[in-house]
Amino acid sequence: MIDITVDLETCSLAPTAAVMSIAAVAWDRNGVQSPFFGEHDGRLSFPEFTEHVDLRSEFLNGFTFDQSTADWWARQNDEAKAALLDNDSEACPCQPIDVVVKDLMDWMEDTRTKLHEDEIYLWAQGTDFDVAILRNICNKMGLRFGIKHTNFRDHRTYYLEMARCFIPDGEEFTTDKAYALTDERETDFVIYGLNNGATHSPIYDCKRSILSTWKMMGMVRNKFNFCHTQTEM
Repeated sequence: MIDITVDLETCSLAPTAAVMSIAAVAWDRNGVQSPFFGEHDGRLSFPEFTEHVDLRSEFLNGFTFDQSTADWWARQNDEAKAALLDNDSEACPCQPIDVVVKDLMDWMEDTRTKLHEDEIYLWAQGTDFDVAILRNICNKMGLRFGIKHTNFRDHRTYYLEMARCFIPDGEEFTTDKAYALTDERETDFVIYGLNNGATHSPIYDCKRSILSTWKMMGMVRNKFNFCHTQTEM
């Protein structure tokens, strides 16, 4: 199987939300030095997908736009806004929503084929947002959603539940403490090349989710191996 993380920037929090941009990143949970495919490792030439949506196609097809999300975007910093607005160019033009989502599905299938894997595990932040919106788009636009629901995975739930294993008994559990277990942001920028994305850039958000999950998977494996060794002694 191959792990792929998807992130959407949207105009609403509803499952029927209009989408401004879509990104996806293929990754290797068993990567030793990094979860990311290298540009020159010969395994995958295009490990990332990103496209931007012509909102007119969604307005005409009845997708949801809401004021609260517009207000939220208005409060974001200039870097986040630029990452969203500066991508409609001749080199990377905005496309109708059905074209973008079909391109995403084709890219995922092409990635699976090139890596000679049988299945795709599709990850997102939460269980009821990105994937739910994608499935609604496919249903509305008559596109095939080719990933089984049993292969949906959730970064947030996995990370927070596994993090409980590393917070001492009797100590209050908070999400800040949980994410502090793997948050080495300044180092991560250098080692894993995460300095090329703005917060709320979908590619950047994918990579941050992937990196946190991959680090936690490593911590869990190490803890299991240690406990197994202690049991055998």
